[in-house]
Amino acid sequence: MRKIHRGGEEQPARPVGRKVNVSQSRREVHSVAENRTRAPKAPKSPKPPKEKSKHPILRFIGRTLATVLCLGIMLGSVVAVGMVFYVVQATANDGDLLDLDNIQLSQSSMVVATDPDTGAQVEYATLRSSNSHRVWADLEQIPSNLQYAFICTEDKDFYSEPGVNFKRTIGAMINEYLLPIYSSKQGASTLEQQLIKNLTDDNSASGIDGALRKVREIYRALCLSRSYSKETILEAYLNTISFTGTIQGVQTAANEYFNKDVSQLSLWECATIASITKNPTNYNPYTNPENLINRRNFIMYNMWQQGVISEEDYRNGAAQPLVLAEEDSGKKPSTVTSYFTDALFNEVVQDIMVKEGISESEAQKLLYTGGFTIEATVNTKLQSQMENLMLNTDDAYFPAGWHEEEVTSISDDDVQVFNEDGTPKTRTGEDGTVYYYRNVRTQAAMVTLDYDGNVLAIAGGLGEKTKSLSLNRAYNVERQTGSTIKPIGAYALGIEYGLVNWSTMLNNSPLYQKQDMIIRDEDYCRKNGLMGLSDKQLRAYPNAWRSWPRNYGGNYGDGSDLPLWNGLARSLNTIAIRVGDLVGASNIFNFVYNTLQLNTLDPTNDVGLAQMVMGSQTKGVTPMALAAAFQIFYDGEYTTPHLYTRVLDRDGNIYLENNATSYQALTPDTAYVMNRLLKNVLFSSVGTASGRYPNSNGMEAFGKTGTASDEKDLWFVGGTPYYVTAVWWGYDAPYDMTKTLSKQQAKTRTCVTAWKALMEQAQADLPYKAFPTSAGVVERRYCTQSGLLAGAGCPSTAVGYYRADDLPDTCTYSHAAPQAAAPTENTDDAVPTQPVVPTDTSALDTE
Repeated sequence: MRKIHRGGEEQPARPVGRKVNVSQSRREVHSVAENRTRAPKAPKSPKPPKEKSKHPILRFIGRTLATVLCLGIMLGSVVAVGMVFYVVQATANDGDLLDLDNIQLSQSSMVVATDPDTGAQVEYATLRSSNSHRVWADLEQIPSNLQYAFICTEDKDFYSEPGVNFKRTIGAMINEYLLPIYSSKQGASTLEQQLIKNLTDDNSASGIDGALRKVREIYRALCLSRSYSKETILEAYLNTISFTGTIQGVQTAANEYFNKDVSQLSLWECATIASITKNPTNYNPYTNPENLINRRNFIMYNMWQQGVISEEDYRNGAAQPLVLAEEDSGKKPSTVTSYFTDALFNEVVQDIMVKEGISESEAQKLLYTGGFTIEATVNTKLQSQMENLMLNTDDAYFPAGWHEEEVTSISDDDVQVFNEDGTPKTRTGEDGTVYYYRNVRTQAAMVTLDYDGNVLAIAGGLGEKTKSLSLNRAYNVERQTGSTIKPIGAYALGIEYGLVNWSTMLNNSPLYQKQDMIIRDEDYCRKNGLMGLSDKQLRAYPNAWRSWPRNYGGNYGDGSDLPLWNGLARSLNTIAIRVGDLVGASNIFNFVYNTLQLNTLDPTNDVGLAQMVMGSQTKGVTPMALAAAFQIFYDGEYTTPHLYTRVLDRDGNIYLENNATSYQALTPDTAYVMNRLLKNVLFSSVGTASGRYPNSNGMEAFGKTGTASDEKDLWFVGGTPYYVTAVWWGYDAPYDMTKTLSKQQAKTRTCVTAWKALMEQAQADLPYKAFPTSAGVVERRYCTQSGLLAGAGCPSTAVGYYRADDLPDTCTYSHAAPQAAAPTENTDDAVPTQPVVPTDTSALDTE
């Protein structure tokens, strides 16, 4: 290596191996030679060395500065080492937070449905939390104008800098901590640094915390810039920026502000979206449109000045008015979810809980932020039709029936009752509890499925829906079924087991008479203080017992024999209870609980004829579950009701598939016989819903009415070849509807009328379709007096439907002439295809 002399001259290299005498200098050698020739002299005394003159103060200052400099270097080294250690520790978990290849950002989940007209999948709803709403968009989807609207304004050197703009950063730090060289606080964050804020929520803004945050941010930005391409960074940035409210990401902003996909945005719309993020409050498009327009035009000016757009583009864009999606549609899009979406949300949450083994709140958070795509079963057209009907404008379908209800607290949605002086009406109980009063009206619920278990439409209440995840009476509120349980239990199993058939003659009288002393008269016992007596003790009181059951209207039947089809069409309790007694209450319960999945019934208290035939259960069932049970009258198959088919994760992989099960609940033969029996409810002159079938291109229908005790719950479940629908009407807190409505109003015909109106809309454009038949079912003429197959001597006959392997015998009786008072029926065909004018059977019929 070349050695440089301090004076700057190069020294010749010394010969290798030569030993240089350094003990004497040249001057010393010369003196020795002279001394050999000259006489010695007396030695001179040495002069003291001269010290350079220096001012003591300057010398002190110099030494002090040198010391300070050394200490500063040492301290700076320690600080630098400490800062490096701090940054490494503080960013130790950044591997997951800043992994842009597998970025797991909070993304809203989307509900998609099949368009009933085109068959294409369309967006139906978005599941968003109260904190954020984001839908991811790939960079290829995002217009270049939108990309450069941000780059030109936020970070014009984005593509050339290493993630940090050091010049701007140093200037901002001097302005913030040393000398205010600028009139306002200066921003120096690059897009990388802004992205890091979005991903880490590291937002300390001032003081020491702010300085440390800036150090962490700079280090992270440098690492991010070295690890990822500018395109990847820009895509992540554009999908994490926040706008007004809970909106996050440019795709969501495009949907919310312009009702467009981000790829369809114009230049001025791109600039508008880029303007909002500067200050979402100050540039809110709804509350501060003028500020937003000024900011928008400034951004387009920047784009022109930086050569991204032409002057013509700038001027044309700046001339555009601010037109938002709300102005086009006349109203701001509602964020209130539909009853269907609410039910779907609950169903998916439950399935996530099972899959992940997590709590309900954790499953809800995952669904809100997981970016799932849920393929829903909803028929968007039918859902809209049902919602419009259930608005019940001017009480068009369901009368109000207002009454006062006592509660312990009043909510904002309640209609509170006040005294004449304007004070709230209250009552104080013996324990000091204060009771308030509110006015409540009848409510209703409706749900429609197809025969594959797909839930197509749900409406869980009357009037306009004002809250998401509000009370959904169609999905998760149980009600006593009344007589709607008769066909899915007693009658279906009676046909299936071969115990009864279409024309089996059954006596229209109580199963238990008063003199049998089996059924207590609860009212009599309560009034006379006999409630505590045992059955054995109570037998001493003949009036403490009653006949059972009674028919709707209070009668006990006329004691005549009626064919099974007539008793079902008229919903006579006296006939149904005899069929139920043949089948057995426990058999009915097991069938409806296990096979038809009515698992909200009580296995302890609901196993009885009153519960399984009359429908007076402990809690009852939901409208959705009841509608699903009536699927079996299509072809005998039951499928678990479900609101989605699949859930896909953000990468398009299958995350969940619905766990619906399908199986044959009844044989096709029994299903078809029951279908024909239930057709009489609508088409026979004695049916409880006579003549109220839908006029849908000649298509048939079946149905069953139901009334819980004291008219607290009114029902109708109806089926067409396309749909099966359950309708419930009543009060949220069970209450006798005849106390607020007339007896003519409080009828199941209200539910039937609403169902009929919906089906006529839903099926208006659908092609004709028939119910499936069964080869094992035959039509035969039967004797109306004996119920056996008609013989030669039978004076009155009608047509019935029978299982071919379970035909009744042929009648050989000697008949008297038919009595005029006997129940009338069409002797040519018990199920006419044309409407029959309904007769007044209110004195006998139960609903």
